[in-house]
Amino acid sequence: MGERTSMNIIKHIKVENIKGKDLLKINFDNLTANQPNIIVAPNGYGKSTIAAAFKASTHGKIKLDPKDTYQQNPANHPKLEIEFKGEFSGIFTATDESNDISRQVLIDVIDSPLYAKSTTRRFGPGTTSSADLRIEDIIVCSKVPNRYSLEYSYRRIKQSFGNKGKLFLNISEMLDDYDNIVSIFGIKDTINKCISLVAPQRMMNRFLDDCQINGTALNSKNLIPIAKVNELRNNEHLKILLDCVQGMKCKPVEWQEIDVVFTAIQLCKIISNHYENGNRDIINKIYQFHQYKKLRTTIDNRLDNFNTTGRTIRSVEKNGKLMVTFDRADSLSNGERDVLSFVVNITKFEHSFSKPIGILIIDEVFDYLDGSNMLAVQYYMNNLICNCKSSGKTLFPIILTHLDPESFSNYYFKKKKVHYISAHGQIDLNSNIVKMLRLREETTLTAAQKEEIEKYYIHYIDESHTLSQELSDQIAVGFSDSNETFREKLYDEIKNKYLEEQTYNPIMVIAGLRIKIEEKVYNMLPPDCKVNFISEHKVINKLKYAIDKGADVPELLFLLQPLYNDGLHLGGNDDSVRNKIKSAYLKTDNLHIRRMIGMIFS
Repeated sequence: MGERTSMNIIKHIKVENIKGKDLLKINFDNLTANQPNIIVAPNGYGKSTIAAAFKASTHGKIKLDPKDTYQQNPANHPKLEIEFKGEFSGIFTATDESNDISRQVLIDVIDSPLYAKSTTRRFGPGTTSSADLRIEDIIVCSKVPNRYSLEYSYRRIKQSFGNKGKLFLNISEMLDDYDNIVSIFGIKDTINKCISLVAPQRMMNRFLDDCQINGTALNSKNLIPIAKVNELRNNEHLKILLDCVQGMKCKPVEWQEIDVVFTAIQLCKIISNHYENGNRDIINKIYQFHQYKKLRTTIDNRLDNFNTTGRTIRSVEKNGKLMVTFDRADSLSNGERDVLSFVVNITKFEHSFSKPIGILIIDEVFDYLDGSNMLAVQYYMNNLICNCKSSGKTLFPIILTHLDPESFSNYYFKKKKVHYISAHGQIDLNSNIVKMLRLREETTLTAAQKEEIEKYYIHYIDESHTLSQELSDQIAVGFSDSNETFREKLYDEIKNKYLEEQTYNPIMVIAGLRIKIEEKVYNMLPPDCKVNFISEHKVINKLKYAIDKGADVPELLFLLQPLYNDGLHLGGNDDSVRNKIKSAYLKTDNLHIRRMIGMIFS
């Protein structure tokens, strides 16, 4: 690994010979750990290729379905490559021969659980084949652990300590609590030393020997000087054990501070009995079983919270595995299916995240959830991220989507990174149109200055105007385009670059589109309506005004609103503006959108 830095990022992901791509490489500036990363790309770009590559690389060498190999040719060997920067630096690869990614990184992919099941039915002398949509079973645990617990008998414990037995409390509830088991597992090496080393054993025996039985257990405990407890804490192993017991839950109602010592002694005695019976890994076994119980309870509770199907959907043990099975696909709505599958899979991921770094790919699952479920799954995802941060783990949550967050406003995370990977053109922050639109958002401008930019350069008007020197100097040195000249440059960008499929500036395209739409409608109106048309604010109000005055405004001009409304407000820092430009590319770099704009300019 390279030198340690304050931020972990992924610099690039490269996929070779998977699905329809022989090579797909995506470079990132800020794909940052421990916050949602939303990768936006149109259908057909390669999102499913990325998901398939990660899914095939979760364990060991890449295991790819033959149909997912590029051109279905076995000679095309698949490969996934990831470059990390930060605390985990380096380039890691997975191929069909080796995998140094999964040794370092936990990978999981959450995608649609649908698959087609071929069925054959016999009708009379013949047969007919069809494919039913099914929902994949989710295997939560590939092996259900055996049930283990600390064998505890309060009666026998008391008997084993003779007349001192009355000083011990019944801790059966403490030994069955999940958090307590996790705490015990966390200091298992310390417990082993407290049992096996002479010094801590001698100190615990001396403590018991010095305890005087005088009347009730409570009275006898009150006679024990606090200095005796402090003596035990002078041993580093006993101190860790006592601190652990002090923090445990489900303590008996009679609990006093001195009972920390008697419970620690009990704990060592109980575990020592298991060791003597040859079960030296009892703590591991109990921890694994309690982890399993916790996982199953969490999954069932979350299924109950999200299940609106009217059917019972819970985890089941089957063939030695814990799994969640669903009904036939046609018995659940798309939203019900996807949200139930998601909550099971994210809970499974959280439970299995034992490596220091993880990558969680969510492939278009969020695209089909309704508003309420969308909020709920983001809540669980945010909890996962927060838990990773607090435990010092590095998680890269990556959401693959074709829905642009700039348009749909469907992600509500406080911090998120949006990555557009379909932008093939230039991201030019210094183009005159970008600088003009950013200037329009400046709070230092007067209302009159903002109106001058909007009225003459961002909307259509049949007057010639040149910007004031004060404004033109803020756009570019020597900028002197009249609004008519500027408008023709926008139109030229569309006709001679965009529609000819050359490299183009998307902000010039959508600005030119908006002005052209207004110009076309303006020319539909009688002279006495044109002044009022110009004075209307917002394109939609202008179109509605024209319709009210009898103009036959084509539906196409309304349908293109997401293009010319969303992309022309370029407030914010450079990163925010870059994302808005990329968002504009996502819309304009589409064959159907190109044809629709071509119709406007034909």
